[in-house]
Amino acid sequence: MIRTASPAIALGTAVIALALGIGQCYAKFDPPRIILPINPPNANGAAAGQMEGRRFYIDRGLDLSINKDDVLNVYREKRLSRKIPRPIRIFIGTMVITDSHEGSSIGEFRPNAAAMAQAVIKHKTAMKGDIVVPRLMIDSSVLFDADSAGFKRGVVEEFAKVAEFVRLFTPSKLIIEGHTDSDGDPGSNLRLSEARAKAIRSYLITTYSFITSAMVEAKGYGEARPIVSNDTDENKALNRRIEVLVWE
Repeated sequence: MIRTASPAIALGTAVIALALGIGQCYAKFDPPRIILPINPPNANGAAAGQMEGRRFYIDRGLDLSINKDDVLNVYREKRLSRKIPRPIRIFIGTMVITDSHEGSSIGEFRPNAAAMAQAVIKHKTAMKGDIVVPRLMIDSSVLFDADSAGFKRGVVEEFAKVAEFVRLFTPSKLIIEGHTDSDGDPGSNLRLSEARAKAIRSYLITTYSFITSAMVEAKGYGEARPIVSNDTDENKALNRRIEVLVWE
C-alpha cells in the first residue's frame, strides 16, 4: 500500500498519479534542482540559520509530474577530494511541494537532523543547486511480514506501481532503500533493511526487462533515517518503509 494521507506519511495523492504512469515522459531523467530561496533566514524576523519551514523555488514542476503535496528527498553534492571526479550526494532532508506549475514548483524544506549534524554540511539548510529527487514510498508491512525479507502473497500489484514509476522517469540509476523503526537491535535492523531492499531489487530485475541489474542499487539504512520520531506505534509504522529513488 503506497501511503498518501499527508506529507509526513509519504508522497501525497499526486504520487499515485506518478505510480500509475499518468503523464508519462520518456526523456532521460534530469534531476530537479533548487534555484532560489523564497524566504531567506532573516526574513520576517526569522533567526539566522533557521531551517524548518523555509520555502524554495525548484526548476521543475508539472512537466516532471511534480505535484502539490508530493514529498521529495533533498541532496547536497559535495566533492570530497580533487582526486574523485564526481561529487557525492549527501541526504539533507525532504521538500514538501506546496505549489507546482509547468517548469517550476515551490517546496517547504524539512531538514534531517542527523544529516545536518554532519561536519561536511556547512550550510545548515537547503540552498541553490541542491538536488530534489522524486521518490516512491511503500509501507514495508504491505510487502513483508514482521522481521522477514520474504514477500507476502499478492504483492504483484505493488511492484507494478514501482515499475510504472520507473517507466515514468526512465532513470539510468535507481536506488531501492530499506528503512526500519528503532525497535530491536540496530545491527539486526540494518541487516533486515538491506535484505528487504535486495529482495525488491532482485524481483524487479527478474520480472521487468526494462529494469536491468546495472540500473538498480539496493541499500539498507536500518533505523538511521526516520521520517518521524519513533515515539508512537503509528510513527514507527511510518518509519518501516521502502523508498524507490530516481537517482540519475
